[in-house]
Amino acid sequence: MRYRRRVQVVGGSTYIVSLPKEWAKSLNLQHGTELVLEVMPDSTLKVYLSDEARPEALLEEELKFDKSSVELFFIKLIASYVVGYDKIIITCVDCSSTELEELVRQIIERTIGLEVIEKDKNTVELQCLANISTLTLSEVVKNIVRLTLKSFADLEKAVKEGEARDSREIIARDSLIDKLYLYGLRQLNQVLLGRVNYATVGLKTMTQAIYLAMMLKFLERIADHLSSLAEDTAKLIESEVGTPSKLITYVEALQAKYTQIANYLVVEHGAREEDLRFLGELVKELRVLESGVASDTIISKHGGEHLVRISAYLRDLIELLADMHELAKLVSSSA
Repeated sequence: MRYRRRVQVVGGSTYIVSLPKEWAKSLNLQHGTELVLEVMPDSTLKVYLSDEARPEALLEEELKFDKSSVELFFIKLIASYVVGYDKIIITCVDCSSTELEELVRQIIERTIGLEVIEKDKNTVELQCLANISTLTLSEVVKNIVRLTLKSFADLEKAVKEGEARDSREIIARDSLIDKLYLYGLRQLNQVLLGRVNYATVGLKTMTQAIYLAMMLKFLERIADHLSSLAEDTAKLIESEVGTPSKLITYVEALQAKYTQIANYLVVEHGAREEDLRFLGELVKELRVLESGVASDTIISKHGGEHLVRISAYLRDLIELLADMHELAKLVSSSA
């Protein structure tokens, strides 16, 4: 719906536009209610309630657990969590108390913040108790990077020392990275739904949310392939085949490049023009690494696919940094 208003100038310097009555009533605006006026990149104004004035209405979703469709249930559960539901009510008519307890355990293991607030024989109510102040988006990215670098170090140690235990730790750590990834997406959805101001999570513009979602996905996929590579390595260590000697060279190279790229991934920073030239050289080096893996028949059979995919996602991150740099320039020139 559109409304037309004429600007009134009071006192020679104050510009006033009246608010639509229907809109004001729908938000229960009162005398003194605080509103936020946000200047958008295209010079339009966005008007909304401040976080302090916004009513805390809980978003609820109800899900039925069907033993014949367990995978589908968890897909829907994670989707409900990621899009931003505060409370998720789960019913299972034919579940025993033990089965219900196990179901709750698996849910809590896969998410950050979901806790049981009420439970009876056939129903469990979970509520997300974590919010922006609990774990910021910037901290989510930093923790994913920190954990992934730890996995790189453990994989390097596993290959050098032939210790499968280090590889197993990487696989376990990947589940925590998955949880951080989902929680990061949840935060971004809170922004896109207008429940949280984008500046609160460290974004400079609303448009950045798209790029941050892609960044989180690329980081999560790198960790996944690192976990799969660790699993393959553990099997090789426990077998008579052993790990190829050149594997450590590729792991060290990818770890070094991941570290270099990760320096620019924190939300409040980004890449400058001179940084992009350096990152452009990294793209060339990553392509050379991928060619080396492809031409090595032994490595290709033992983890080569995962090495190539990690390298490809690192290139995707560099392209994303370039996109974000151009976005920042556009926003700055439009201001």
